Amino acid sequence: MWEALQHASTWSGIGPVDDVWDAAHDEGGDLQGFRWSAHVGPTKYEGSARVAVAAAPHHMKLHLESNELSGALIADIAEDDSPSLVVTLEVASKGALASMFFPIIAEAIGRGLPRQVEEFAAALNGDENGKKLRPV
Repeated sequence: MWEALQHASTWSGIGPVDDVWDAAHDEGGDLQGFRWSAHVGPTKYEGSARVAVAAAPHHMKLHLESNELSGALIADIAEDDSPSLVVTLEVASKGALASMFFPIIAEAIGRGLPRQVEEFAAALNGDENGKKLRPV
């Protein structure tokens, strides 16, 4: 599962991230960051993500940044008898105009998050040997 977190495409479709590109990795292949975009209504937002914390194989925190918002996307994987996945999304608006529209943006992001976490867990389960993550 940790290897799947190193692929920027794994993070596509979770939280505000619709699409990813320009992934950067270190010499060992660990994800360092990527560019991302999000669509809220007719508006497309673009930003960057960088890995703020990578505690293999159970915790990864991405710092998200754009002109309109900043925040973090955090994945915690517990591998025990019943492996689980907890995804935390922290988002804050930046600037006066973004603040006016932030309730709409936050509602749109939050509405889809449970489904997105299910899909995220399914993607991480792709190479798992018998144990399946369950979103918490």
